[in-house]
Amino acid sequence: MSTDNTTELLTQVAVRANALCQSVEDHAGNINATVNAKKAEMDAAKQQAQQDIQNYIAGARAELSHTLLSRNQQMEPLGSGAIKGFNTIGLTSFEVTKEATIYANPGTNDTEHTDAGVAQNFRSNVYNGYVNGRFHILRIKWTRDPEKSARLDDNFSNGYHQGALTTGCYMKVISGSVGGEMQPVTQFGDGWQLLACRQKANHQGGAFRAPHAKLLLSSLTGEALICLFGTVSGYANLEANAWGRFAEFARPSDIANLTSRVSNLETPNLETPTA
Repeated sequence: MSTDNTTELLTQVAVRANALCQSVEDHAGNINATVNAKKAEMDAAKQQAQQDIQNYIAGARAELSHTLLSRNQQMEPLGSGAIKGFNTIGLTSFEVTKEATIYANPGTNDTEHTDAGVAQNFRSNVYNGYVNGRFHILRIKWTRDPEKSARLDDNFSNGYHQGALTTGCYMKVISGSVGGEMQPVTQFGDGWQLLACRQKANHQGGAFRAPHAKLLLSSLTGEALICLFGTVSGYANLEANAWGRFAEFARPSDIANLTSRVSNLETPNLETPTA
């Protein structure tokens, strides 16, 4: 075979090889494009599924009927040194001032008890909508016993604070510091925060446990504005900043004179039937 024929054959082989390589590359490109398209579809479906699950969880939490387990979420003071229904410990002094009452429409129904502009400050930074049911904003000032932990509400052992529950409040620390299991969830303007903690009853210990130190007054002295402190049943949707007034069922001890009335009921005289 002549050299020219050999060269021609090699050229033809090279052309066919190049064509084959191009065909393989074209097929590989089509395969990669198909795979990438399917991968994008799967990623989008996965993201949508995750979003659907998150939406379902948020909706389910929103539908839960959270019942107030603590007392006096409207935070009515008891004189100038206590809050009705609250059992504070570890303090050497505690001063309570009712600064404002939030009720109904902002600006028209709110009451500024000390003319310090606290209601307006709360409305400007935390919530400026309609409120169906009043609550107070209190100014608290404290001095802590340096040898003890100071709890704002020492209610962990009263029988209403076990299991799945959520505790929260709106608070603006003016001086000093607070601590405990309640941590900042939402930061509002001008120092206002939503402080909260949650616990599940997803194991035996969780079903029996109740947080002892939900809100500690950590510094030796301090001052803060606070409102809507309370503990509710269930795992509230704090991710949506869903904190406000919650339904409360009356307890026998909350109904005036009920205990004495029950104890004073006369036992009816029943005649013994004749044989």
